[in-house]
Amino acid sequence: MRISLLEIKNFRGIKQGQLQFRGHTVIIGPNNSCKTTIIEALALVLGRDRLIRTLTEHDFFESTPQPNTRISITATVTGFEPEDFTQHPDWFGDRRAVPAWFDPDNGRVLPEQANARQLLACQMVFAARFNAETLEVETVRYFNDSEDRDVFEEDNFVSVPPKLIRDVGFFLVPASRSWDRMLSFSSELFRRVIRMADGLPATTVLDERDKLRRPAPKLEDDTRLAPVVAEVDAEMARLFGRDIPLRLRITATDSASVLEAITPHFQTGGQLPVPAKRQGSGLVSLQSLFLLLHFGQRRIADGESFFMALEEPELHLPPAVQRRVLARLQALSTQTIVTTHSPLVAGYCDATSLLIVRNNEGILDVRPMLAKPLEQEATNAVRRLFQINRVETAAAMMNDYVLVPEGRLDFDWLTLLLRVAEVDRDGAQPCLFGVRVGVVPTTDAKVKETCEVLSKAHPMVCALVDGDAEGKRYADLLDAPTVGAKRVLLWPDGWTIEDVIGWIIQADEAVVIARLNADLAVAPGNRATLVTRLKSVERGTQGLKGDGVAYEVIANSLSESAACRNRTRVVLHAIAEACAGAATPRFQTQTREQGQISRLVFTP
Repeated sequence: MRISLLEIKNFRGIKQGQLQFRGHTVIIGPNNSCKTTIIEALALVLGRDRLIRTLTEHDFFESTPQPNTRISITATVTGFEPEDFTQHPDWFGDRRAVPAWFDPDNGRVLPEQANARQLLACQMVFAARFNAETLEVETVRYFNDSEDRDVFEEDNFVSVPPKLIRDVGFFLVPASRSWDRMLSFSSELFRRVIRMADGLPATTVLDERDKLRRPAPKLEDDTRLAPVVAEVDAEMARLFGRDIPLRLRITATDSASVLEAITPHFQTGGQLPVPAKRQGSGLVSLQSLFLLLHFGQRRIADGESFFMALEEPELHLPPAVQRRVLARLQALSTQTIVTTHSPLVAGYCDATSLLIVRNNEGILDVRPMLAKPLEQEATNAVRRLFQINRVETAAAMMNDYVLVPEGRLDFDWLTLLLRVAEVDRDGAQPCLFGVRVGVVPTTDAKVKETCEVLSKAHPMVCALVDGDAEGKRYADLLDAPTVGAKRVLLWPDGWTIEDVIGWIIQADEAVVIARLNADLAVAPGNRATLVTRLKSVERGTQGLKGDGVAYEVIANSLSESAACRNRTRVVLHAIAEACAGAATPRFQTQTREQGQISRLVFTP
């Protein structure tokens, strides 16, 4: 079984939103786009509410619920085999769900099947309201029968039996996790795995309990403790007129306490085993994830569903392990839903499995990075975006604004300039560019194609082109709403990115050129010569265009100069402001008789 559709209303920062899931989905997006809220909405509707903190008014959109305000979370469950509701009496029938049909092509839920691609579906709803008299949040979980009614007022809904919730097999690994607790009997997951494997050591635990009740030797008989115990016993006898001897035991000596006291340890070589809580988080998290894998493997082997939501798998795990763990989880799960801030994790997945989420004042904007697999006629530029450069593209799409520069070398320079701007030796404000704008590695001369394809997945795509004749031609190509670029930014008339580097160097020219004269293989001598060489690909005449080593040397020299760092921040901050549509003296709107897209020109 799997969740194909999730609809959320009035839950935390989401006033309304809908997400369509594939078999394995990775959710990315800017901070505060409600990725965690989506995962916790799944937990509430699928019966894992014990993993969610107690609901209060703040869990309702805008935190001040009115008498008629309701949280509503609807999960559409598919994956029934066979696709005949009469063969699933536990799910459909009297006092059960009403059969529905899910269309994967458009995400709609229909009362009747219209074509063979539509899937048999059941809809479960979690609803909550705030009771102003008791000051408590009341909740209910029920089957959706498509009737528009308030279940709290009419009280004639059909509850979802706990057994069916268990059949879905949903498990949540939240971002705020204590790994050392997951490998102990205090962990619900650990107990479930042990029970499933018929491995609950009941007899052993009871034997250990009995030993703890009657230890030999007794702690209270220890020569250092005995005098203190004797004094306490004497005081108690005088007070109550009878002996009430004090006894010291390692646990509360019931079976639950024995289970709680069992603590995982790990041993290296012949050293003394060390408890998990004293280990590094990476080791313990891997052990816990392997436990989760075992749990899923057992369910799948028994013909049951195993559906997992995992927040930020990159936590405590090195990059190579992140991908391997994710691949293993996907291989052993009916379905996985992952949220991440890691481009490496996002880049591991197929572009069609990536959902980009944005929150526009409570309304979720959810778009797949790629709506459908690439066709044979897809251009090399598009293939590079979603295949070779998928990690960089995913990283850019996590930001509020996506910037499409004119070519790959512009991407390289902007990446280096951001590194220069983020050198924090001046106590300057964080560079706005770095926290709000993502840059994609554009294939040269494919600005238009790149904007067209990315604008389908991200609503705020901007382009940055040169001020030369070719750049202006690209700007003209971008000047149509169908291209999807919100704004077109241009360097000054005749300028390319290399002229921008020269302008930054000018802030501390003597010092930077002297450093470059010493560090570059062939000394430039002056700023004008350096810019000329940066524009040339002719290595015979010391051309430096595309020379990654030279670019690094120049960036390092800029980072050593406070004046150049400041001017770099000016450039990048201005780009960020222009992308956001904010007024900035560094980008002036170009006056034109015709044109539909805003065109802004940098003013040095």
